[in-house]
Amino acid sequence: MSTISCYIVDDEFRSIRLVESMLKNHFPEVEVIGSHTDPQSALLQLKHLFPDLLFVDIHMPECDGFSLLQHLPHTAPEIIFITAYEEYALKAFDFHASGYLTKPIQTEKFISCVTRVVEHIQLKKQFFVHEPMHAATGTAGYGADKLILSVGRECVVVSSLDIVFLESMGNYTKVHLLNGSQYLICKQLGRFEQELNALHFCRIHHRYLINLHHVIRFADGLDAEVSMRNGMRLPVSRRQKKNFIHAFQKFMQA
Repeated sequence: MSTISCYIVDDEFRSIRLVESMLKNHFPEVEVIGSHTDPQSALLQLKHLFPDLLFVDIHMPECDGFSLLQHLPHTAPEIIFITAYEEYALKAFDFHASGYLTKPIQTEKFISCVTRVVEHIQLKKQFFVHEPMHAATGTAGYGADKLILSVGRECVVVSSLDIVFLESMGNYTKVHLLNGSQYLICKQLGRFEQELNALHFCRIHHRYLINLHHVIRFADGLDAEVSMRNGMRLPVSRRQKKNFIHAFQKFMQA
């Protein structure tokens, strides 16, 4: 079981210590990598930290928990709100909250909530599951890397070979599948690029990461573009063109 990193933001120091104590007693796999009573200071720290799990109070001076989440500079972690106010529960789910605990925190509810969230995070950490391809696919010799995509509060398992391309949407990425399905994932395209680099995916534009398996045509020139198997035509930027041509030639010769 891999370690799960955690950060706590609460203007009440006692609440932070309580959460730390409950995690230590019931979830040894969760490591608290930081905490702060001031949301602005916490935001500065979170710009350099990438916790898997964030406990955050809602009602805090100067900057509430919702505003803090809107200013996170990277893909949002799993969120558990801890607050004395029940009326924010519906708004919390607009931020894809994984949990909502009211103060005073009840141990039983804390354990139930965190157990569910930890299991979800562990599942996401198993992002690649390598399995041999079935011979009927006609691509003998390749391996099928299955990706677990976190979509809202669900996990969707897809094969990397079913992904035609990925499109940057700011802090989100839209995953386009061969069957026409699309999934909006709370994760930046750059993170996908790092993870999919070894699977014949190539960046062709600041907005697009494509699967070289699904390129059916490349039109060079001033406005270079690729045609994908799903009928989409995507631009190849001048900055990325040389890298794309090299990657595509290498892929075709493999």
